[in-house]
Amino acid sequence: MDTDALRRLHYAAAIACGVFAALVMHILLTVFGIGLDAVLRDATAGHTRQYISALAWWAIGGAGFVGGWGTGAYLIAATREREFVYRLAQRFLIAVVFAAATTGGIMSKSGNLGGTVDVIAGMTAFGLGLICAFCGARLAYLNAEQV
Repeated sequence: MDTDALRRLHYAAAIACGVFAALVMHILLTVFGIGLDAVLRDATAGHTRQYISALAWWAIGGAGFVGGWGTGAYLIAATREREFVYRLAQRFLIAVVFAAATTGGIMSKSGNLGGTVDVIAGMTAFGLGLICAFCGARLAYLNAEQV
């Protein structure tokens, strides 16, 4: 495969994994009751709910960034045939997929899903994760070009 096409494919995969990590973080925070939707559920939200939503915002953005950067670094290491990083990242990605499947199963059993607030919070988490994953993947590939 052409190296430019392979690089673009790796870049898209890094962004997709970063978005996936952000959505996993959103699901986890929602299961624990400290998600983005905390401030949307109450019209007279106090400072505590705004603080919880702000923390969730940063956690989701951080997960997207780290997921995009980590996957980008993993794909770069795999391309350059670095065995230790390849094995470590492979186990980490398996753990992330397992965590996402577990939290998705837990969330599907709860009965408070599917309202307008949940859709707004989910789309916000997706958009935030997409932006942060792009930035993380871009940073990984810019660092790889300098080395």
